[in-house]
Amino acid sequence: MGAYYLHVMLAAMHSDRAECPSGDETLARSAAGLLALLGLPRVGPKTALRAALTSNEFDALMERYAMAWPAALARAHDALEECDRRDIRVLSLFEERYPQRLRAIHDPPPLLFVRGATDVLLNERMAAVVGTRDPTSFGCAVAEQVTAALAREGWGIVSGLAKGIDTVAHNVALTHSAPTVAVMAGGLDCVYPRENTRLACAIVDRGGALISEAPPGVPPRASSFVARNRLQTGLSVAVVVAQTGVEGGTMHTVRHAAAQGRTVFCAKPLSKQEQNAGLSVLLSSPARDLCNELPAWSDSRRLCRRLGSEPLATAIDRDKLDDLLDLCEFALKAPRMAPETRWWPTPADAGGVSVRDASADYDEQSSLFALVD
Repeated sequence: MGAYYLHVMLAAMHSDRAECPSGDETLARSAAGLLALLGLPRVGPKTALRAALTSNEFDALMERYAMAWPAALARAHDALEECDRRDIRVLSLFEERYPQRLRAIHDPPPLLFVRGATDVLLNERMAAVVGTRDPTSFGCAVAEQVTAALAREGWGIVSGLAKGIDTVAHNVALTHSAPTVAVMAGGLDCVYPRENTRLACAIVDRGGALISEAPPGVPPRASSFVARNRLQTGLSVAVVVAQTGVEGGTMHTVRHAAAQGRTVFCAKPLSKQEQNAGLSVLLSSPARDLCNELPAWSDSRRLCRRLGSEPLATAIDRDKLDDLLDLCEFALKAPRMAPETRWWPTPADAGGVSVRDASADYDEQSSLFALVD
């Protein structure tokens, strides 16, 4: 079953014609069931979701792992009890509390681990503010002013709890009493970097949330930081890049934003410092050429061709932040879909999932954006 058909089935599940699951299907769609499925040998997110969606797939897994299933389910229940003791909520993709916008991306995590207010994840007015871990005073000022402007207009702020721009964005959001969500690369018991432990606690204490697709006990790895970036963009209407070089994790975030059809904003760089080089590329280079100019995009040739000849990012100016706010409101009401050949899903009015072009199953981006086991 390709990712296209997975989204067809998800859409059908949320339509008025969808039948309520019962018995084993209900279990498979629960947090315990998905956690147990993911605990079986050689079962990853894609296989687990297919089993939760179709009885045939579930029955086939149960036949293959008949002896292992009871123990996997017991371990899942123990893990959920431990999460509960740690004040961590576990949301299944099939729950109403699971954020609709995130559910609609190409590769949503089957489970979300949340510490803090789960309601904040349902906020439609969320924007990501991201950037380098080593910002200059220019980058910090951009993050401060943009975050403050968004917060004053009732927008929540999503970022990654990293050093640098992420830390600035979360702190400014807290200063303005705006809800903020920190997307972590490891388990919620593994705050990274350690110096942001106090910030993580403040986010939870003041109505925000820490989230991860990794269960407690899983340390952050390099690949996890790349993967978590799709959750930052997936939760957000728009992505603001305060400052970035040509290399670094921020460009992975921008790539995910492009693949999900999110509007990308960049500050106009005031100098040719290394930390600003990525801003210049995103604002001036044709999007179709980004695979040649950005290391994080080197395997994204088909995506770049579909993005067309215009620059990917929209410039923002400190004296015209009202323009940014207006464009965010526009993106909220009318998700950006140009060019017409874009194939990724966007939140639909009915059900929260729309279906991408089946030809994307043959896209070389499948290894980056698909539900890979």
